[in-house]
Amino acid sequence: MNRKQRRAQTPKAAKPKTADDIPLGRPPENGPRKARTLYEIAAERQAALMPNSMPLQNALDSGNVVNVGIGPDGEIRPIDGSTLPMQSAQSEDINPWLDTLLLSTSLSFLHFTLEALVVHQYADELRWKHVFWHTALQAFPILTLLIHFMHGHLVSARLSEQARDAVSGLRQLLYLVIANVTGCYLIYLTNDKGYMAVMKNAPSIGTVWVWAVIELGLLGALAGVAGPGAYAWYYGYGVF
Repeated sequence: MNRKQRRAQTPKAAKPKTADDIPLGRPPENGPRKARTLYEIAAERQAALMPNSMPLQNALDSGNVVNVGIGPDGEIRPIDGSTLPMQSAQSEDINPWLDTLLLSTSLSFLHFTLEALVVHQYADELRWKHVFWHTALQAFPILTLLIHFMHGHLVSARLSEQARDAVSGLRQLLYLVIANVTGCYLIYLTNDKGYMAVMKNAPSIGTVWVWAVIELGLLGALAGVAGPGAYAWYYGYGVF
């Protein structure tokens, strides 16, 4: 028996049981439809399978969400949503010391590279052991403490929201001053001082300048570079 014969034997009022019972054809443009659409059949089947279910949009409504917690006696109790602790998406999810160590380690590698380049240029012999211990025992601890303090982990942990905003603005201003001062002094140091002063101070000054520029962001970094550039142009220091 082919498909047409099965369709002819199927009563018009009977509900379709298989895909073969659903008539195929283009729906009429005008006038009422003679048969139900697949979407209507699927909606009926879905309602029959889950009669007590609610739409997902209504289920996720804030009025349908109940916050619960475990009390001292071990029982589950509802909690008011207003009493839940608010967590910021920035630094509270990250350990403060981890945030500090990631940046201080990267800057320590920069200090190691700058000192190796300076010593290789001026010294007769490049002693890697001396460069390594100078970075590990002096630069890394100092950078770690400075970054931890400047990020507010030691000072602004218990300040109010307004005080934190004020401290953040002052911190950005301080970064801008540090970037311009250290950039200008680095140009003066490498051009007008002797090789011993350059070997001793240039790696540290260069590392602090790069750190301040990074903390300023894109627009602030342009301001941190503009000051040393204007200083070099005013005093006639060549780029090459």
